Amino acid sequence: MVQRTKAQSKFSREFMKPTTFLAQYLYLPLAVVTLASTGIGVRAQTQEKSPASVEALVYSTMPSRTEHRPEMALDNDKATYFKSVYSMDDGDVFLVLLSRSIPVQALHVLSGDSEGKTLLTDATVETSADAVHFDKVAAFDARGAADAMLADKTVLAVRIRLNPGKEVSALALRDITITSTTKISHVQLGPGRGFYDLSEAPDLTDWARKAEQQMEEFWPDMAALLYSDRFLTPNMVQVVYRTGPDVTPVAATGGGVMTVNSAWCRLHPEDTGLTVHETAHVIQASSAYNPVWLIEGVADYIRWIKFEPQNYHVRINPATATYHDSYRTTATFLAWCELHYDSRLVTKLNDDVRFGKYTSDRFRQYCGKDVDTLWSEFIAAYRADPAYIIVPQVAPEDKPRPLPAVKAGTSKPVDLSKSYNLRGIYKDGEQFRINGGFD
Repeated sequence: MVQRTKAQSKFSREFMKPTTFLAQYLYLPLAVVTLASTGIGVRAQTQEKSPASVEALVYSTMPSRTEHRPEMALDNDKATYFKSVYSMDDGDVFLVLLSRSIPVQALHVLSGDSEGKTLLTDATVETSADAVHFDKVAAFDARGAADAMLADKTVLAVRIRLNPGKEVSALALRDITITSTTKISHVQLGPGRGFYDLSEAPDLTDWARKAEQQMEEFWPDMAALLYSDRFLTPNMVQVVYRTGPDVTPVAATGGGVMTVNSAWCRLHPEDTGLTVHETAHVIQASSAYNPVWLIEGVADYIRWIKFEPQNYHVRINPATATYHDSYRTTATFLAWCELHYDSRLVTKLNDDVRFGKYTSDRFRQYCGKDVDTLWSEFIAAYRADPAYIIVPQVAPEDKPRPLPAVKAGTSKPVDLSKSYNLRGIYKDGEQFRINGGFD
């Protein structure tokens, strides 16, 4: 479910690092480093070594366009800049994550676009030595700039976010300069991932780790399925596990934050796939939560049709269901339409919704029939064979053919001519010649 109210953003957002990143990407200079909040203990080299250079991954909870990519905030070119497509809420984050912690002498951040607009004035810059606990080091002034003298402070991550309760029409970052004796040799967009906060639910560590692994592994597939030309979807979301009377019953996503009800997780230890549905909302990056039925239907399509179809059992009441029932019903209808009419239907519809172009006529444009006619066909097909409603049909010649029975221990010839179709093997479908060949 998408929820875009600020209430969802007003809670602690300390980042928690996943096991995969700690094991493969994080530089650990001490003998043993333990992140008690995640329960992760990692053994490393006993002697500190200062890296000659580091790489930087850039993350944003906000979408952008290719001409204003997140990496442009660190390209040392003030003529280029990062700019988000939509507004920035107080739950949104821009994050620079280094491959190793380095000593930093100074930090300079300049906001604003090429016209000197979209300046940040109610925002802060924070740094962290472990990408878990962050400290405020600078505030943006009236010029939209933030500066900090850090005196060789150890830094692994730098993040920028608004002050509580604030919102701006867009985030524009012209320059981020990290002054250090260690050079940043390469900057690139980070792979999609979640940063989870278990401060209110430490008992859900295993649940959260599994969910995050699923999110990270399937993120590229979701981004491809929900692709729009020259549009960069968000590549991070903050995942907060909490419960209480003001928390969504299951999960909700909006403003850079995915809130997961920890009570639901405890009652449903197998339901980690719900975060894939929520991650789909992150990547959908719609300009408005409308039409709700299609947005939620696409998110369930991502989860049940593409991510875990083995766990999905179609159950629709053909007497009462409609294509705009949302969630699983809509997801199944979309999958059926793709199977019979347009294999890229979901990608096209999501693009329409993302940019406010969707109308019901899109179904006629993409499938050749209006949505009501398509729904009637779908229901008729469901009544006829509900178990295989979204299973691709197999042509008779492609179906497995049983071989004749052969009695063990005998040498009696068996006619196999009816068990094979030679078409596609012999050029003329009948016999092989020297001047012939394979089809």
